[in-house]
Parts: sequence; structure tokens; C-alpha cells
Amino acid sequence: MAQLKATKKYLETLTEIEDFIFEQTKSIDELEKFHEEHDRVKEFIKQNPHTPAPHPNTGDQSWPFSNGRYRLFFKVVKGKVTVIYLLDVIDNRMLNKMVYPNNSMPTYEVED
Repeated sequence: MAQLKATKKYLETLTEIEDFIFEQTKSIDELEKFHEEHDRVKEFIKQNPHTPAPHPNTGDQSWPFSNGRYRLFFKVVKGKVTVIYLLDVIDNRMLNKMVYPNNSMPTYEVED
């Protein structure tokens, strides 16, 4: 079976998403739901590390979860033990400028 190893970037982004969820919802239940889905996707990747095709330019792989709201990026390294490095996780409700450089947040002007 494969081992999961989280990178520093992954852990930092995970904390940002947790903060974002709580700021938006003020709900511990919503954080728990996120972590349940997050645990499920990690187990799926552990069981099926080669299911998503590697990105042709970066070589990493990704898998959406929680009805597509989140996406987990990872890289599989084969050896005596297969190691899956968790590289990043994104919340598609956030801007994610590094992943989607052409995205922008809509703004609204109120007319008087």
C-alpha cells in the first residue's frame, strides 16, 4: 500500500482553506464535513494512485472532491514503497490565482 506525505505548501494551503470555510460559515460542522471529504479523497488516492493521468507539463496529478469544490494535487513516486506526495489543495470558491492566473473575483457596484 502507498504512503501519503504532505508537503509544507499543502499543509499551509489546508490551513488557509480551513480558515476560509470557518470565516464564511462560522460552523464547526462545515469544517468537519470538509475533513470527512478530505479523508475520503486521501484514502481513494492511496488505493488508486494511478487513476488520474499526470499533467503533461507538470507531471503532477489531481483529483476533485466534495462535488468539485476542492481539488487535491499530488505526485506519485514509485520505489520499494509507493509514496504519494500531497502537493496542494484548492477550494474553487477561493481565487486561486497561482493555479488559475486568468481568474478574477467579481465585484459589484451599487447604484444610488
